[in-house]
Amino acid sequence: MKRITLAATLAALNGCALVPATVTPEFVHISHATQHEPFTDHPTRYGANIADVALGWNLAPHVTLTLAEGVSLDRHYPWMPGYGEIVGPREQFTGRIGYTFNTGH
Repeated sequence: MKRITLAATLAALNGCALVPATVTPEFVHISHATQHEPFTDHPTRYGANIADVALGWNLAPHVTLTLAEGVSLDRHYPWMPGYGEIVGPREQFTGRIGYTFNTGH
């Protein structure tokens, strides 16, 4: 615990913002575009619907880090250990790091 406190203190003193730049409550749908019409004649209902809260940091110019924690909104299927297409517990974590391109608008 002392090491974590020391690391957080050093990061804060060096200008590293531990507080996120954005907080975004969101609904997310994850699936394959090719499983839906008009990309197929036999659409399926595979996918996951998630409600979460995403925290975002601007690490460098154009570089972002997003961490989200939420729950699956899909029903539990008795024959599978999970909810919707996500196998496992209802709780869902998402981590993303990306580079943002500005379009000039």
